[in-house]
Amino acid sequence: MTPNRLLLMVAPIALMVGTCLGLSGIETELSTFGTSAAATIMLGRIGIALPYMAGGIIGVVFLFAAKGAIAIRSAAYGVVIGTMIVTAIAVWRESSRLLSFAHQIAPCRGVPDFTDPATLLGGMTSALCGIFAMRVALCGNAAFAAATPRRVQGRRAIYGEASWMSTGQAARLFPCTGGIVIGERYRVDQDSIAERAFRTDDKRSWGKGGATPLLCFDGSFGSSHGIVFAGSGGFKTTSVTVPTALKWRGSLVVLDPSNEVGPMVSDHRQAAGRSLFMIDSKSPEIGFNVLDWVGQFGGTKEEDIVAIAARIVTDNPRRGSAHDDFFRASALQLVTALLADVCLSGHTQKSDQHLRRVLRQSGGAGAKIARAVASHLRQVGI
Repeated sequence: MTPNRLLLMVAPIALMVGTCLGLSGIETELSTFGTSAAATIMLGRIGIALPYMAGGIIGVVFLFAAKGAIAIRSAAYGVVIGTMIVTAIAVWRESSRLLSFAHQIAPCRGVPDFTDPATLLGGMTSALCGIFAMRVALCGNAAFAAATPRRVQGRRAIYGEASWMSTGQAARLFPCTGGIVIGERYRVDQDSIAERAFRTDDKRSWGKGGATPLLCFDGSFGSSHGIVFAGSGGFKTTSVTVPTALKWRGSLVVLDPSNEVGPMVSDHRQAAGRSLFMIDSKSPEIGFNVLDWVGQFGGTKEEDIVAIAARIVTDNPRRGSAHDDFFRASALQLVTALLADVCLSGHTQKSDQHLRRVLRQSGGAGAKIARAVASHLRQVGI
């Protein structure tokens, strides 16, 4: 606990207990202002209840003064402790008073019949203040009334009738047993850290994030489609993709070009008994050979080779000049020729017919073309 949080917790306790003890016995001085017997009794009763009421009210005033603070919950816990102490003082004093003459009470009467109403009123007021402080401790700044525009509604929904779903309704609709993680059952805009900028390296800016139950979709209704909109660095992967990959118990296909999700979730899914297959072009031992299907599914080998070359050379070139079509067509023909040389020449073993072989062939072809161009330039005298 930081010094600021500790100070916010201790300060209301000291103020409330100090006020209660400092005002104790004030009923004697207040009763002297009475001009009649009834007024004297009334002021005396007020003086008896005043220490406990003032202690609780000071705690509430302290909470309103700390409204908007990030550590408002620490102050609320301090007020809760203070009200408990003040209420305990009232109970202890009244119990001591009643026990002092309990043996003199007639059998037909009970000890509670002689409870002082003023002390009871003061203790109950302090307890009510403690209940409000507990609400602040649980809800943070959301416990205070928010200064928001009044919502206009009508029978015909002229102004619209859509509203935010409550967390209870969301929990029933999206139980944490589902596999597709939607988010957390948490309204950060209603928390005390709503106005604080979020930083991953500052846990104080997280609020309850990471500690509340999840809202998950089990795919039992709807189209099961979803999309997440967020800018770069908006935590789309860490807040949706990774949690879903960890919770989803069924089959899962993840497109992970940056190779971020796989290393994070592979061990967990394997420990859960799921078979894991990762396709990584940087790892020779992982993946599949895209040339294996050449001539295997009805088409001729030549047609399949042309289809692979068309996928390697994009169909939507960036047009920078009028000569781009020529160079793209030349590149397509070169790639097609290299693929045909690897798959149809008969000089390459079946096990070596893959794109890495084509890549090595392209290096040799490039060197041959460069040497031919240099020879031609020397012949023409350039």
